[in-house]
Amino acid sequence: MQHRIGTVEEVRGDGWRIVDVNGRPVGVISVGDTFFAFHDRCPHMGPSMCHGTVSGTFLPAGPHELAYGMRDRVIRCPWHGWEFDLETGRSLMEPKRYGLRIYRVTVQDGDVVVHA
Repeated sequence: MQHRIGTVEEVRGDGWRIVDVNGRPVGVISVGDTFFAFHDRCPHMGPSMCHGTVSGTFLPAGPHELAYGMRDRVIRCPWHGWEFDLETGRSLMEPKRYGLRIYRVTVQDGDVVVHA
């Protein structure tokens, strides 16, 4: 099923939108030229993920080294900072245990479309 949520310009202008997809809140965010869609509730305690931040994160590195990566591919919960990969939905801390459901997003005739 396809859900048109607005034009590319509208969604990019807003930065993010929360839409109802089959009775579930789905967050759609614009990062550069890419759109990501995901279940908009953190699995920890349920706040809206769209009210969190999008950035990168620190990655495993050598002793006494800090490596920053995944720039603009991590969404962070606004309440407790849980981090999730925007591409896979998986938690960065416990990827086998926690995650956000991810939805495919396309652009059709200038509109952003979420597929469920």
